[in-house]
Amino acid sequence: MHPIYEESRIPIQIRRLMVFDEICKLAKEQPDEIIHLSPYTQLSLGVMYLKDFKKFIAFGGVFEYAETQEEVIEQRIKVFPNDEPVRRALTVNLKQFTKPARTSLQLVWHWNNYVKNRMHAYVDYREEHFFKINDEIDWEYPPHKFHDRLVATARLPLWDDRDELIADVYRDKKGQPRAERYNEKRLI
Repeated sequence: MHPIYEESRIPIQIRRLMVFDEICKLAKEQPDEIIHLSPYTQLSLGVMYLKDFKKFIAFGGVFEYAETQEEVIEQRIKVFPNDEPVRRALTVNLKQFTKPARTSLQLVWHWNNYVKNRMHAYVDYREEHFFKINDEIDWEYPPHKFHDRLVATARLPLWDDRDELIADVYRDKKGQPRAERYNEKRLI
């Protein structure tokens, strides 16, 4: 069973309001903590209710790519595969997307202003996870397509779904679909 805000026959702005209304109710029950609708949305959307100010703030994820080892250290990556230093990495940084708002309607309005015409990438387009942290990334590898893009989830209708704004890691430069097991040899 899927939530009602996944119904495509309901207008997109109403569905967005339904999402923010639901998450604001959850955030009000646990003030001063970032609340997520589900584990699937942890990288893309979080809301915090500030009890002292009686306002909500929405947070979203932004991809950051580190090219040098110094940039990797700045991104605070502490888990290293095979105990080797990581020279290149892709991380998600949670940033404040909205101004403090008293109602979920104001929060949706600020959210729409922030994400309008912004490049984004879906993290759950397919079942497998396509990000690897290693030092053998070449320029054809997908993380280079994600730097400074918003993190989006296909489970929520919160981003502009125009083709020119979406990073499609599953297509090559010619627009052809990549193989189902693209870059499987890099898992070693």
